[in-house]
Amino acid sequence: MSSTQRRVVAISLVIGLLAVLSGCSRSGDSTSTDTTVGGSGGTSSSGQAPANGQFGSITDPVCGPAPSAGSTASTVEVGATTGANVQGVTPTAIKLGVISDVGYSGYPGLNQELFDASDVFADWCNSLGGINGHTVEIDKLDAKLTEYKAAISTACAQDFALVGGGGVFDSTGQADRLACLLPDFPGYVVSPEARGSDLSVQATNGGSNTAVSFGLANYLDETFPDAGQAVGYITANVNTTIINKQQYQEAGATLGWNTVYDDQYNAVGESTWLPFAQGIADKKVKGLYFVGSAVNLAKLLGSLAQIDYKLDWVAGPSNIYDPALITEAGDSLDVNNVYINDATTPFQATEVPAIPQYEQLFDQYLPKGLKTASLGLNSFAAWLLFAQSAKACGNDLTRLCVYNQGIHTTSFNGGGLSGQVDPSTPEVPTACFVPVVAASKGFTMIDWKANDGPYNCDPKNVIPLTGAYGTSVKFAAGQSLANLK
Repeated sequence: MSSTQRRVVAISLVIGLLAVLSGCSRSGDSTSTDTTVGGSGGTSSSGQAPANGQFGSITDPVCGPAPSAGSTASTVEVGATTGANVQGVTPTAIKLGVISDVGYSGYPGLNQELFDASDVFADWCNSLGGINGHTVEIDKLDAKLTEYKAAISTACAQDFALVGGGGVFDSTGQADRLACLLPDFPGYVVSPEARGSDLSVQATNGGSNTAVSFGLANYLDETFPDAGQAVGYITANVNTTIINKQQYQEAGATLGWNTVYDDQYNAVGESTWLPFAQGIADKKVKGLYFVGSAVNLAKLLGSLAQIDYKLDWVAGPSNIYDPALITEAGDSLDVNNVYINDATTPFQATEVPAIPQYEQLFDQYLPKGLKTASLGLNSFAAWLLFAQSAKACGNDLTRLCVYNQGIHTTSFNGGGLSGQVDPSTPEVPTACFVPVVAASKGFTMIDWKANDGPYNCDPKNVIPLTGAYGTSVKFAAGQSLANLK
């Protein structure tokens, strides 16, 4: 594939091909299956926007004024030159970078929800007094898909840290980020280089190079016990998605699944999907795992319906939780339902207080923003973890303190925006997932052995991998945490 073609695959890479990402779904049109709002873990049993810094199940306010003298949070004398010689910090403000690919010419507005969720958090937090009394200033860094390295360079020159963002080609900037000692609390990561990289604190399931969270496979095995005899896999001909597909394929083999079909489609477009559908039928595939965009899956489903071939199941990662799947696939979803391995809380789960609170914050601070795009949940969760970590530092607002607080967090779920994760061990993905099924009428959550709210968090959902899927970027020789200020 030429370098020009690689740039054209952005839609597949972000909207559909980030297989272990919590998902870039735009679920504003999804069908709700539960409209009951339960008791709030924050401030309101009706799901109203929290007004005291609490959020969902997080009862210790993450935002507020500077700690008073003598408080347990105050580590230096109040009034001292907090942040002196610390980039991006003044006595009254903190400047934080957010990366997204909104300026990519092939898809204007790509992942706008990262900026939107960040704006909402900053406005809400500042209304409460900021982070330890520091006004949050957002530095929006447009990576435009192919300019991630340049975005990192800009952040290195002016920001305290990166929070709540991400870029498709995040592999290109990790070494530079570490060279300038820039911490990152990402909304999502993509590449093997970014997963678990040094100075990175992942607030949601960011993917791993050594294991995969595949609880959906256990659900499919139990529900369709014969399908594992003939499983097919298909993804785009792009290295990132091929790696993700291979991880799921190895996990399936661990469960005894037999691969009878393994194919790749052209990421820059297919004129017809009928040959793929016919190939699946010829191999008598019973279960098909798709790593790709919701739109491309919809096209494949249409071709399968055209030849009237029904599988036991079609499945994919959480990015398939996208209204585009419903609108584009239509009735073909009734020929082949699609099952989704969802790692963020579905917007239908209104009994989880964090979901209606998140939407209320959008209604209050950014009513025209992308409030039901699930990647925004990842971003907001990253902001919550950053603010929680910064608050624990009191007036010692340094990169070293904030990073240490974040990376030593052993349990976090964004107040209910995602399943429980352990940010201290990013190489171990979350065991928590929610099965979601898509049909022509919309998305429906499946209550399957849930043991943590809507989530099934059985440790068996995490499947160790033995294949070589790349390595995280670490500090270069001569660089270490000892140099962090």
